[in-house]
Amino acid sequence: MPQILLECTKNVIEGNLSPLLLDIHKILTENLPTEIDSCKTRVMRHEEYLVGDGSLEKAFVHLSIGVLPGRSTETLHHVSALLMEKLQKTFEQSLEKLKIQITVAIQNLPEVYIKYQK
Repeated sequence: MPQILLECTKNVIEGNLSPLLLDIHKILTENLPTEIDSCKTRVMRHEEYLVGDGSLEKAFVHLSIGVLPGRSTETLHHVSALLMEKLQKTFEQSLEKLKIQITVAIQNLPEVYIKYQK
């Protein structure tokens, strides 16, 4: 069920994010828990953005995850910490060369959420 959106600025150095996306699915499957087939992830590399004063070495990575209600705050904090650790490892080059902000937000999906699956 998780709806996952990874956003980043175009100046992040890391290219292929597919291994990261699979790792995110695995972390969620093992720790929320959820079924891996219900995880849906999108990546948005922003061409137009502004961080702080607009300096070219500034960047961001933001991971947003929407989940169905019912998980404890402790569980969500634990999962967000695991995800943050994974993001920091994945974006090591950008952390070394850019002034980058990495953030994670997990929130409950709206009360009305309809899914069709075939």
